[in-house]
Amino acid sequence: MNGSQVGAAAKAAWLSCCNQSGLPLGPPEGPRMVQAVVLGVLSLLVLCGILFLGGGLLLRAQGLIALLARERHSTPEAEPGACGGDDDS
Repeated sequence: MNGSQVGAAAKAAWLSCCNQSGLPLGPPEGPRMVQAVVLGVLSLLVLCGILFLGGGLLLRAQGLIALLARERHSTPEAEPGACGGDDDS
């Protein structure tokens, strides 16, 4: 047998065993669809997580700014000489 006969015999054996239609086998479309859906869901989860954490940090920063602003307004700033450090009594 020469190389072309061996190749033809191998192809015929493969067609009879694995692929009854004779069409070349391609990747199945089902797993690709599942993979795309899983990737989309994971992307949405990551996006929601980033937005959730970012929103939490933003609210925390606003709370700290408000707390500092209240502290500044509630404590009167000391005026020079108002402490009574040099009384001549």
